Amino acid sequence: MLEFGKVVVLGLGYIGLPTAAVIASKGMKVLGVDTKASVVETVASGAIHIAEPDLDGLVQKVVSSGALRTSTKPESADVFIIAVPTPIDDANRPELTHVKAAIESIVEFLAPGNLVILESTSPIGTTEMITKTITERRPDLEIGGSDREG
Repeated sequence: MLEFGKVVVLGLGYIGLPTAAVIASKGMKVLGVDTKASVVETVASGAIHIAEPDLDGLVQKVVSSGALRTSTKPESADVFIIAVPTPIDDANRPELTHVKAAIESIVEFLAPGNLVILESTSPIGTTEMITKTITERRPDLEIGGSDREG
């Protein structure tokens, strides 16, 4: 069984905040990251900024226990979960600016053995774009689990 000491969740919206809170409730240390300071401050106070039944009590519990912290900047971790928005542009194409920014924000913190999970709704080819970005910026890292092995 794999053991992870710390998880960074990028994006504290309708997917990221509940994900961060549930993981923290299972005893893992979680850093919730959002680019909006108001979101970071709200969650850090143990409150929520979205409407989700029963989430407020869970967030209050995991924040007060110290299992969930928040920041506008990521830091080193074992697992990085990207749960940022992927809106549709005027031509009905997914806008990947937030995904790209999330990858750029974590690439310096990646270490061998880290797990990067893309939870954002994304078009075909997005994971390959992420892999390419990481390998270009961090040639010292070996990317495992890809189709390149076989």
